[in-house]
Amino acid sequence: MPEYKNKNKESDLKLSIHVYVNGLSFFTHNQKTNKASQIFRAVFDAYVPVENLHEHIRGALKTHGILEQTYNEVRCSVENNLATLVPKSLFEEAALHEYVQKDLDVKPNDFITYDVEPSTDWICVYVPFVNVNNMLLDSFGSFSYYHAVSVWLSALSHHSAADGALVWSLYKEQDHFHIAFLRDKKLQFYNCFEASKAKDVVYYVLLTAKEKNISPNEVPLFIVGDIAVDGEIYKGLHEFVRSINPLTVENDLEHVIPRTSTHQDFCLLNLF
Repeated sequence: MPEYKNKNKESDLKLSIHVYVNGLSFFTHNQKTNKASQIFRAVFDAYVPVENLHEHIRGALKTHGILEQTYNEVRCSVENNLATLVPKSLFEEAALHEYVQKDLDVKPNDFITYDVEPSTDWICVYVPFVNVNNMLLDSFGSFSYYHAVSVWLSALSHHSAADGALVWSLYKEQDHFHIAFLRDKKLQFYNCFEASKAKDVVYYVLLTAKEKNISPNEVPLFIVGDIAVDGEIYKGLHEFVRSINPLTVENDLEHVIPRTSTHQDFCLLNLF
């Protein structure tokens, strides 16, 4: 969880931002009252090259007046398919490029960083959006950032749903979908796939379950992210998976507009 610190700002507001390749979501909350704004979303109409992503993110934040306020703390999660998980017992900071080059399509000059979650047995190594980070640093002077996979799995491992022996979860963002298995809150499997059609998502989810000897009729599937309960992916999964559960957020934030599908904003809402 890298941090950029420049100057402290006196404010009771905290800002949460979630960035992905084709958009972002964000909201603010007051740390004293726990009252939160509505969640704003900006999905870009056309494909945005990664090198121009920071311009679109800044434009969306400016449109909603986010850049005009001061904050006690700013946290950002980034989602892409350039992340891998390394067991803590095997992790060496000097080997960051080796970890990502094994599984990911990265360039020699790509900046590599990592998140450390104290209560987990893994470390997330990934390529962040450097231009977005620089823009946030210029805009706020101080912020922390995490990969969305770190936020998702850390929150999942602490969630009441993880009290059982085995937890199976699917996190989807645009055409990226992440699958993980936890047993006794320890990571057993993680992988990221890419697919645009619902039937392909269903295929990979069921294939992974089969390879890991998981019975869809016995083990509940907890879903997070861009999966609507009345959508094609949910319907397709429900033909084969007996129990599908949108993973709710366990915090006491009081939003101006009550959240009815907190699983869709799971990473954003779990930044604090």
